[in-house]
Amino acid sequence: MKAAARLVLLGGAVALGLFLFRANPREVTLVYGVAGSGATGLEVELVRGEAEVVRRAELRVGPDGQASHRVRLPDGAYRARLRLLGPGAPRELERSFTVSESGTVVIPAS
Repeated sequence: MKAAARLVLLGGAVALGLFLFRANPREVTLVYGVAGSGATGLEVELVRGEAEVVRRAELRVGPDGQASHRVRLPDGAYRARLRLLGPGAPRELERSFTVSESGTVVIPAS
């Protein structure tokens, strides 16, 4: 009986540890590829779930046609609402991405 109780307790502790580990934010570098769009700036809203805006940013587009920033995000599915700024009217796009590990996520926006 004691062995079974210990096993259940150990299993619960492992499950709780995994849950808490996955809830920790991860270091993610988001790279937006806007080459060929003529954009000189980029406004970004990162949305988790249906409508929870978790981050906003205004970025300059580099000569390589990319803009990037580092964020800390928990695992999950996200949408990037993008507004390309430059000559002419702003262009709005939405792209989906998933965070499951630390690293770089490239989001094509052109």
